[in-house]
Amino acid sequence: MNTFLRTFVYIFSIASPVLATEVKNDRPIIGVLSQETFIVASYFLNETYDSFIASSNVKFLESAGARVLPICLFFPGGGTYFNETGGYGEAANKLYQIALEYNTKGVYYPIWGTCLGMQVIIFAALKGKRDIRVGCYLVKEAKSLDFTEDYKNSRLYGDASSEVISILEKENCTYNLHRFCLTKQVLKDNNMLDFWKISSTNKDVNGFEFISSMEHKDYPIYGVQFHPEKNSFEFKKDSGFPHSFNSIKVAQYFANFFVNECKKNVNSFSNDALEAKELIFNFNPKYTGINDTYYEQLYVFLKKDFEKHQLL
Repeated sequence: MNTFLRTFVYIFSIASPVLATEVKNDRPIIGVLSQETFIVASYFLNETYDSFIASSNVKFLESAGARVLPICLFFPGGGTYFNETGGYGEAANKLYQIALEYNTKGVYYPIWGTCLGMQVIIFAALKGKRDIRVGCYLVKEAKSLDFTEDYKNSRLYGDASSEVISILEKENCTYNLHRFCLTKQVLKDNNMLDFWKISSTNKDVNGFEFISSMEHKDYPIYGVQFHPEKNSFEFKKDSGFPHSFNSIKVAQYFANFFVNECKKNVNSFSNDALEAKELIFNFNPKYTGINDTYYEQLYVFLKKDFEKHQLL
């Protein structure tokens, strides 16, 4: 079991399994799963790190009133492989199974996956046995969403204002940067449509339709293929990031939605000192915007960074 996964499991063990109630947790802490550094290794010249988290994902959650712990549960976008014997795929699979168990017991435990994160949720839903992604290409392009007929029956969009829905439906405000995707057909072929609700789709540069947002029918587990965090927090020129007033508004909607979901979980650390030691405030992001990268800032980690912490 790798370092990040051990940390996650311990967090569960110290968090009292309290059922979701009308009382909300106004100090939610959301874990963000780091991933292998091979796609960003060239940004650091002679420096070597084991994993990273894009600062935009941290700011995205913080902007809606959450704090972040670098490890798990909010599955960010990026680029890495899935397998059941190590790294991002294995960690996401085991974290997903634990969260599923808690949700089944009545403990409200939300998960959000962005881009690669949405794809790994389905990998985990298949218990890490099959990667059913298919190739599709939509890079550096913002799109409006093609909502399904019953999208209003989804939790993700059911309470969204008519203004937010109109922006999402009519304006190019959801940013895409992916070479793999999920489709309704691959979910059907793997007997998953009974468990997952598709609420929007899009088409890639070749007209190939893919799922752009979905959610579990029974549990607070959500995935989007686009990157809402980039609207507000990434600024590389010529990347196609949408920065209009309305693009920022819908990005904030997604952040607010998920953080509000996390407020329904009232688990906590055993004491304030332990909580403080594990927050991402203990790490400093590196500025990478000057390099040839889509990321303005990255949090980068060594295994020994986590070995210092009591959670291990």
